[in-house]
Amino acid sequence: MKFYEITYMLEDEQHERLSELVERYEKIKGWNEKETLQFAVTSTSKADIEGKLQFLEEQIVQMEKEWQGHKEEKAKQKRVYISDEEREKCKKVVDAYAEELDDIDIMVVEAGRYGFVKLIYYKFPYGFDDAIAYTDSLELFLDLWDEWFESQLLRLTKNTPMTEMDYEDIFKCLPKDKQEELIAKREYFAEKAEIRIS
Repeated sequence: MKFYEITYMLEDEQHERLSELVERYEKIKGWNEKETLQFAVTSTSKADIEGKLQFLEEQIVQMEKEWQGHKEEKAKQKRVYISDEEREKCKKVVDAYAEELDDIDIMVVEAGRYGFVKLIYYKFPYGFDDAIAYTDSLELFLDLWDEWFESQLLRLTKNTPMTEMDYEDIFKCLPKDKQEELIAKREYFAEKAEIRIS
């Protein structure tokens, strides 16, 4: 035989009745509230326990059906983080920058329903230090543009005091024709990616 401790929820009126009874049982048997209630439960429990087991058997059948249905529904609704349309647009963005990405040590890989992931700061033999996921083609385009643009500014100012300046100031210090050339490249990438930028 096993013993289980079960909590009973008593309403105020029931608790008052129990308290009055405990005063009487305490005089004769020395029982407190818990012991008095235990005596009542033990004495009347056979039929009560049978009723509770039948209740549990009926309830679990319904719960199992609902749980199975929920499980199947969840499997059908496997969450997708990127739409098919954005996936195609992101592919075009990656293709537009494809030749340039190797030069700036960046890799962008398709990650199925999670979109596209930009991997940066590669360190042998540990791999990439950082990974950023994208599900929006414009966001991916602008981020790759910033990466490419900044790498060009650093390349142009390598071994000069300008490398200490921030990117905006470096750009302002470049000759006008070089500035125009860099800005035109943005339009070139956008055209290749078939993406509209403002």
